[in-house]
Amino acid sequence: MHIKLSLTGFLCSTVFLFASSMSLAQTPSAAQIEQFKRLPAAQQQALAKQYGVDLKALGQSSAQPNLEQAASGNIRRAASSESTAVEDVAAESNAVKVSNSVDLTEAKKKKVTRQKLKQFGYELFDGEPGSFMPATDIPIPSEYIMGPGDNIIVQLYGKNNQSHALTINREGEIQFPNLGPMAVAGLSFTDVKALIGTTVSEQMIGVKVSVTVGKLRSIRIFILGAAKLPGSYTINSLSTMTNALFASGGISKTGSLRNIQLKRGGQLITSLDLYELLLNGDTSSDTRLLPGDVIFIPSIGKTVGVNGEVRRPAIYELKDESTSEEVVALAGGFLPTAFPQVSRIERINESGERTLVDVNLESEQGKSLLIKDADILQVFSVLDTMENVVLLEGHVKRPGGQAWHKGLHVSDVIGSVSDLQPNPDLSVAIIVRELEPTRKIEVKLFSPILALEGPYSNSDPELNARDKIIIFDYRSNREEILQDIIENISVQADQYQRRQLVSVNGSVRFPGEYPLPSNASAKDVIALAGGLTDRAFSLAAEITRFEIDAQKQQSIKHINFTLSDAASQILTAEDAIHIKRLPNWNGTETVVLEGEVVFPGSYIIQRGETLSQVIKRAGGLTEYAFIEASIFSRAQLRQLESTRLKELRQQLTSDIAAANVQDQNVGADAQIDAQQLLRAMDGMRPTGRMVIDLANIIEQSEFHDVSLKNGDRLMVPKQSQSVTVVGEVQYATSHIYDSSLSVNDYIERSGGENLKADKKRIYVVRANGSVFLPSESRWFKRGENAIQPGDTVVVPLDAERMKKLTLWGSVSEIVYRMALGAAAVASF
Repeated sequence: MHIKLSLTGFLCSTVFLFASSMSLAQTPSAAQIEQFKRLPAAQQQALAKQYGVDLKALGQSSAQPNLEQAASGNIRRAASSESTAVEDVAAESNAVKVSNSVDLTEAKKKKVTRQKLKQFGYELFDGEPGSFMPATDIPIPSEYIMGPGDNIIVQLYGKNNQSHALTINREGEIQFPNLGPMAVAGLSFTDVKALIGTTVSEQMIGVKVSVTVGKLRSIRIFILGAAKLPGSYTINSLSTMTNALFASGGISKTGSLRNIQLKRGGQLITSLDLYELLLNGDTSSDTRLLPGDVIFIPSIGKTVGVNGEVRRPAIYELKDESTSEEVVALAGGFLPTAFPQVSRIERINESGERTLVDVNLESEQGKSLLIKDADILQVFSVLDTMENVVLLEGHVKRPGGQAWHKGLHVSDVIGSVSDLQPNPDLSVAIIVRELEPTRKIEVKLFSPILALEGPYSNSDPELNARDKIIIFDYRSNREEILQDIIENISVQADQYQRRQLVSVNGSVRFPGEYPLPSNASAKDVIALAGGLTDRAFSLAAEITRFEIDAQKQQSIKHINFTLSDAASQILTAEDAIHIKRLPNWNGTETVVLEGEVVFPGSYIIQRGETLSQVIKRAGGLTEYAFIEASIFSRAQLRQLESTRLKELRQQLTSDIAAANVQDQNVGADAQIDAQQLLRAMDGMRPTGRMVIDLANIIEQSEFHDVSLKNGDRLMVPKQSQSVTVVGEVQYATSHIYDSSLSVNDYIERSGGENLKADKKRIYVVRANGSVFLPSESRWFKRGENAIQPGDTVVVPLDAERMKKLTLWGSVSEIVYRMALGAAAVASF
């Protein structure tokens, strides 16, 4: 508290003197200005405002340097163009160069990304301390110094056989029976053995002795300085400096690993460099401790970071190392992928700015370059790109690189067709080439089969260094294979050169956008797109060309040609080729006839063919066919039913939720029914059934006949003798057809309607899928609307019970009908 008040008083007095000088029109002294500048920016502004001091009058800016930003590793560069020159540090060589500082705002745009470095060696103490304690069951070293608390086991044999366990007392003596006290403290174990042996041989005639050490004493030592847990520790008397460090938890990252001091009685006994242990396995300096020893860990010394292509990237503490070569040795040396000739040191100069020093670590000047505290040495890798090679990619057995030499041709890289994977496209392949000196890319076409048949001919292109050969097949999407090349060509375009791309669509194997080879014809690009399909129309194709005139106006031109003349149609940038399809080409379309057909199966149809024509081709129907119950389904209708069913389910779910929220008196039973209906809708599978009059169709009535589409299916069942009752009845089941029974009779045979039934909306679904609704005059009468074999009587749910669920009736009806259709289909 006293210190805080004193500091406040000092600040106030400083500003007071400052303000007094200003008010009396006196110039503040240099000492006063210096004291004021040492204050933080916030205090400068607050005190200056209180005493009316004008900071600008002092030439003092309130802005303080951002130390965090200065220490973040961003490189500073001056904006002045005159400061962009490179200073040659090594006068006789270009081995070392210092780059000027980079403006921080520019460095933010181009951040220098590097691996985050860790301090070397501190992870040694990450383990459990107990696992590093010395073993107590090993032989005692001969130089071990005995002290109070050590236990000595003496075995007498010969004339007198006895065993004594003797502990050294505080006076440093052992009490030997019949021989008296012996002073042994401070002697080595070897000297103690000799002393006891001599005494026994002199005073006990005919007796020999064996001396060993039993339980060892504990000693108390001190670990101070930059330890993780400094303090006093009781350890085993065999412990060394490293054992004690492990027992204390190790060294903090502000402590030194290279100058760990052992002090005894105020005198420096030795220093331990843990780098010798970690890097060389040298424990010669790991001294054994004595009671009262002090291990002192001073603060870390100078450090340097080594990053990049070295074996142990880390931050290292320096001891005797002073040159870049010695620092690289600390990091384990270079990796095989390192390129030491282009290395860099990030350094803080005398002005407190970060600079870059380019250094060639292969040269003598670079190796002997002096390293400074806080330097970061970056060793770069060799380039990923390979020089003087040719790459082979695509549909080949051994993709990769091959050494390039002058006069290398495609046939030298691809020895034979056996070097390719099965089913390659031998008609076309590409070479991606870099142009010097811009390194822009272009594409060249060639025929692999012609190159292999005519080595070193005009069909076998000569290759340049860094060429890439891509071989295609007939299955992989070529636009995806060439995606990176297409993107690179696109970014090369400018106002002087349009995108060197063409597009191909229509009846080719792989429609899409492709690179435009130089002097390529329409035939070449069609081959690049995989060639023509079997439905291509060879008599007419079209090129759409986008032209820009001298006034920079765009015009579109359409060029018609035949595929036989495709070789003469030279393409320009951004042309679009359209290959037309054969007229009236629909591919293979089939329909399926099942059930009671003389020759059931799948039949290929032609455009406009009708159902009666296909039935005739199938030999007609058998004598057991139940024509009225035939089911005709269409794939398109199945899709429509599926969509409609999803929409109804979503709307019904919304209605149920709205009724719950608005408390529309929807009873518990009705809620259960609603959930059951939703589950029923989830289990429905669209049948795509279309009601037809098959009897009239067979009679070749053009009015009733059906034009067939691909995927149509006709199922003709056997004769049925049942009538089914479903819905809200006591027991839904099927009954033997009886012409004397009415709808009510069949319902009564199923137990009658239950309480949920809507008696006013009972309807009948005919075997052919048509529906007859109730009629006041004819519903229960015989005649046209009388019950027939195969009919289904549906007793619907009373939708009035769900007042606000307006979709209830229509949804339940759809579910009933779809269930009937699905059951009919499943019966085949």
